[in-house]
Amino acid sequence: MTHFGNKALLPSLALWAGLLASAAVNAENQAKTELDFELSDGRQFIQLSRLPAQTTVVNFWRADCPPCLREMPALAALARSGKVRVITIALQKPAETLSAPSAIQAALTPPMHVLHGPSEPRGLLARFGNRVGALPHTLVLDKQRRPCTQRTGEITADWLDEAVANCAKAEKT
Repeated sequence: MTHFGNKALLPSLALWAGLLASAAVNAENQAKTELDFELSDGRQFIQLSRLPAQTTVVNFWRADCPPCLREMPALAALARSGKVRVITIALQKPAETLSAPSAIQAALTPPMHVLHGPSEPRGLLARFGNRVGALPHTLVLDKQRRPCTQRTGEITADWLDEAVANCAKAEKT
């Protein structure tokens, strides 16, 4: 067993405390950062910051991800409600999106925005709070494009309603 004297232990503890404090500050700053992207919808590039200010749900998905497909009808219903903007970002080639089941194709219609992400999405996902790269991943952004809440894993209509309501409450305070 290795024994560390007090002199060796104190600098080590100070280093760890500094790293943890830095991580906490970075997490807090990330939560307040405006998020943006410029991705293609197959016809043109869409830049989030150029869209009118509105609460926005951003969902990252793939056609070969069963939980991603199961949540698509709830996202489509929310988009049709007009309460918020819904943007889905397919992390695959457009041809792969077209191979999704017909019920999903029906959900991927206006007013839902359907964009395609990069072939290597980890950087984009990390910027949007998903450092692991797991799918599906959903965020609710306030009108200034700052994250209100996010979830990695399957969402439900109830989760969406609660997340949007909580974001609206936070914007009023």
